[in-house]
Amino acid sequence: MKPGDLVRAIFYPLTVPSVLMTLIFFWLLISFGLWGGILGMFLLFLMLPAVFRYQMIVLEARARGREPPALDAEFFNWSGNAWSLFPLPLTLLAAWAVISAGDSFGNIGAVVVLLLTGGLLPASFAVLTITHSPLQSVNPVAIGLLLEKCSATFWIAPTYLIVAGWLSLQTAVLPQMAVILILLLLLYSFFSLLGSLIEPYGLIDDVSIPDALEPDEHEIAADIEKVRTDVLNHAYGFVSRGNRSGGFAHIIGNIDEDPDPVAAWAWYFNRMLLWESTAQALFFAQRYIHELLRQGDDISALKVILRCRLINESFRPLSADLPAAIEAANCSGNIELAAVLKRF
Repeated sequence: MKPGDLVRAIFYPLTVPSVLMTLIFFWLLISFGLWGGILGMFLLFLMLPAVFRYQMIVLEARARGREPPALDAEFFNWSGNAWSLFPLPLTLLAAWAVISAGDSFGNIGAVVVLLLTGGLLPASFAVLTITHSPLQSVNPVAIGLLLEKCSATFWIAPTYLIVAGWLSLQTAVLPQMAVILILLLLLYSFFSLLGSLIEPYGLIDDVSIPDALEPDEHEIAADIEKVRTDVLNHAYGFVSRGNRSGGFAHIIGNIDEDPDPVAAWAWYFNRMLLWESTAQALFFAQRYIHELLRQGDDISALKVILRCRLINESFRPLSADLPAAIEAANCSGNIELAAVLKRF
């Protein structure tokens, strides 16, 4: 990275209006939150996801060589894009490690752990941005691969983090609002720099979103069943109000769009037989038999006819279908059924 690019990356939050306005907005809300008592504490709680999430948005945008989007209301949600909030527990864990080391081993221990976390956190954040996976962001192998690929320049990130940390300590003598603003600028400056450091390597483009898994047979069958059930329920509304033709038209129209029309005809017929009155199923069976004969499936048509006659022995196919049904019965050797159908 050239010195000019380094300077531009560090001062990026001040030079891009959308980022600068977001930081000013955060600054005012955080200042009010620290001043506003219980209401202010609630506001700070609402602010946390937006502050940490927008850091990662800036980092990812810079890693792609793009400008980050403007602040959105969705950034304040604790749910959704959980990966973008993972820097919060990572930062808290690092702070706890430094404090614990200081308590156990004194200042030397605290400094050693601070240097260690300062070297690993930037790499962890970078892996998190590339993979969107909190698990990968703490994977030593993933972190090692990142450091190996970006070894020429990545050392700048932990160095700048240490410098930014030192600068933040020097703000203790300033007014609270000034301290908050400087800390925000240093924080987002670091994430801007981190994204700019990994952008030349194109690492963020190496990770693609996996193709969605194709639904298995059980899932497909369940989806089809649900659609057919909804169609049948809607048709029942028509039929129960005396509009049989409208109900049947609704079913038949959906059968034409069904992935398995043959199975759909049988499904609707069998389900209609479960209604409190089988009369509507028998009327539907006439349409079903007509379709089977039209397709040349004579055996299935005869089976439906026989089943319907067991329910009501006066059942017969549509008048236009009688000749075809009689011929099918004769061809299949069912002379008795053919004789019965001839009487209609």
